[in-house]
Amino acid sequence: MGQRHSHVGDGSDIADDELTIDEAVRRLEVDPVADVARAAFDHAGELAALQHGHVPAVLGAVRLATRRSRRPTVDREELAAAFDVDPDDVVAAESELSRRLGSPASESEIAALRRRLIVARELLAAAESGGVAGPDLPGSYLADAAPDLLARGGTSELDEASLRAHVERLEADLECARLGTELAALVADE
Repeated sequence: MGQRHSHVGDGSDIADDELTIDEAVRRLEVDPVADVARAAFDHAGELAALQHGHVPAVLGAVRLATRRSRRPTVDREELAAAFDVDPDDVVAAESELSRRLGSPASESEIAALRRRLIVARELLAAAESGGVAGPDLPGSYLADAAPDLLARGGTSELDEASLRAHVERLEADLECARLGTELAALVADE
């Protein structure tokens, strides 16, 4: 029984058990998701690899990372062409990883956090530029996102340090919502 090889885009052969997250993200040109993919694979990749193969598990971790980030999800056909792998195996491995890592927040929760973050950033920008009042948002869809922040923006009490800290907390909350709490904790520990 010979060792199966996966053909990678530049013609090199990489044995199934040699493909790394770093190599996969580089070849797929999704380097910004390397930490997320690595955390997912390190946590649940061994079981996914046992069930679906090493290469599908690595690529499933990369696909999961792109899906939970703000990047477009790596396409099944792109994986098949670049790595000579059955895309159904990659999707099955991704599903196994996802099941073990838990789900991200709902789209509505993520959208609400994103709107709240926009308001906080606008208020911080106003405070940093010396403006007393925050952005002119009343009546917009953003006005409902953070009425407490807008109330603060209407006073002269815009504290840049507090707003900056609040923006950082909201950014972390949004990242956690996108990744899911388990995966976000794993990425933070890395």
